[in-house]
Amino acid sequence: MKVLITGGAGFIGSSLVNLLSGEGHEVVVFDKMAEDRREGRVSYVRGDIFDRKHLGEVLSSCEGVVHLIGLPDARKAQERPHLSFDLNVVSVEAVLEALRDSPGKTRFLLPSSAAIYGVTRTVPIPEETPAAPVNVYGYHKVVAEALAETYHRCYGIGTTVLRLFNVYGPRGAGILNLLVDKHRRGESIELYGTRQVRDFIHVDDVARVFARAAATDSLAGQVVNVGTGVGIPIQRVVDIARERLPGLRVVSREAPGGQGLYDSVADVSRLRKHLGWVPEGGDQKLKSTLEVLLS
Repeated sequence: MKVLITGGAGFIGSSLVNLLSGEGHEVVVFDKMAEDRREGRVSYVRGDIFDRKHLGEVLSSCEGVVHLIGLPDARKAQERPHLSFDLNVVSVEAVLEALRDSPGKTRFLLPSSAAIYGVTRTVPIPEETPAAPVNVYGYHKVVAEALAETYHRCYGIGTTVLRLFNVYGPRGAGILNLLVDKHRRGESIELYGTRQVRDFIHVDDVARVFARAAATDSLAGQVVNVGTGVGIPIQRVVDIARERLPGLRVVSREAPGGQGLYDSVADVSRLRKHLGWVPEGGDQKLKSTLEVLLS
């Protein structure tokens, strides 16, 4: 399979590129941070996602597209909603339009987010849960998902939406990275709602889900949670970090009136049904990632 990965130089993209090329697939990375070159089975193309002519030319020879361009930071999205709309919505429409004009029926994989669920008391959270986002980032992800569904229903493009839960890894910007960075700078960190439970999934497992989903025809037109199904309290992540960073200074606070505090764990039944596999949750990969961060 020849796969186009937009934003392939980023956090999830780089892991997916390594996995797909290692499995013998041809990979094209389309990224404005890339330099035109070829390394083994991977071609890097410097390109702007909003240059639709160039995007269409690159896409035309590919059998699958994984769209990883976006603004994943909810805080930045709230501060700069127009930038979030361009990267999280308009870029999706640009790829879907290029696919509509493409002669073949190319698979399209779109990462979404558990942020679309907002505050929910149903845990684990099934995909049928109504969207109730609480911030700009979540709303823009809802719009992006609607675009993917529209182009699937109206134009026959095999879209699959993958709702990612808490992705972490050495190159990421999650809580482990933040704790290590603060400790190295001798700074304390304030965390709200450390009793909250989250579904933490390693970036390499996310890449495996994308790779398998791209080759699974039954997922065309589907929305799938991507998590482990295992909930870990934020306080437990802090405790894991303290095992290796005994001087770590964390101030745990509760939001006023308990506002905005909720648990978020994926119902992974649909993932297991279609892929026959669910990533492993628990402490061990968190501990291994911490060791990499400290090496």
